[in-house]
Amino acid sequence: MSDQLSDAGLLSFLKTLLPVKDWNSAKLRPLPISYTCRFWWLDVPGRVYVIKEFFPGNERNPLYPTLPEQEADALSVLARHQLAPELAAFAMSPAGTPILVYGYAPRNLEEIEVGEAADLIGRFAALKELIPGHQTVPSGYHEVLANGDAMLALIPESRKAANLKKLRPASGAVKQHEPIRSLVHRSFCLGTILATGEGARLIDWQFAGLGDPVEDIVCFVSPGLAMLYGIHPLVAEVEEMFLNAYPDQDTVGRFLDERTAYHWRLAAYCLFRHETLKDENAPAARAYGRALEEEVDLLLRLRGR
Repeated sequence: MSDQLSDAGLLSFLKTLLPVKDWNSAKLRPLPISYTCRFWWLDVPGRVYVIKEFFPGNERNPLYPTLPEQEADALSVLARHQLAPELAAFAMSPAGTPILVYGYAPRNLEEIEVGEAADLIGRFAALKELIPGHQTVPSGYHEVLANGDAMLALIPESRKAANLKKLRPASGAVKQHEPIRSLVHRSFCLGTILATGEGARLIDWQFAGLGDPVEDIVCFVSPGLAMLYGIHPLVAEVEEMFLNAYPDQDTVGRFLDERTAYHWRLAAYCLFRHETLKDENAPAARAYGRALEEEVDLLLRLRGR
């Protein structure tokens, strides 16, 4: 990566990309930085743009490889179905980093209702149009468990890994079935739903892939993922409301049968990140450690049911 892109440099670059008539009224402000991106919010009359600058070196993550091109492809298709905001630009910045911009009409009310979230993800799961070029991800109980095993194998010296293996759901607890391959978001939670003037829209498609819609239900109810996004985990009553409102109850049934594999896999990922980020990013390592504790607590509660 070359020199970091400045706010002034970004604004000059955006003027070559976006059809803004009155740049004198435009207001650019930085948003909180994530593990893989920097964000800005550009406010212009009648329109809001979100700008994402992707950090390099995050394409080889064992669970969530960051794939900017996939997000651009997803926005291009899903905006037509009122599932994602409109892609406004996707280009390489003067700093040599991928820049993605999406735009939407502002909405006064920022809150997203649980029923609105369930309807949004249900419509998305029912979408028949696949997006070319998306990665294939582990689908179903057994593939997900194998994915978790592989991540723990990357940290063989970890004592916590040995303890987590004791919580691994039994392979024979669920019968094998043909993997389901539809588009899944893979980090679906209240933190990835945007309130816009056109309705609720899903953002953060850089981790998406072809897998089982069960994964998106698991993400929405995951206390560990909620913690990583800086939001409160769902209480039991709200989780029940979400599951009742989800349009495809067959998928909900599969979720109830297979969810422990997904939560255990996410715990394995959080442990992997906790162990491997200790030296290079201690605050992130601590965040993953807290998310790990949340997922382990949930696994223990599910065992007791």
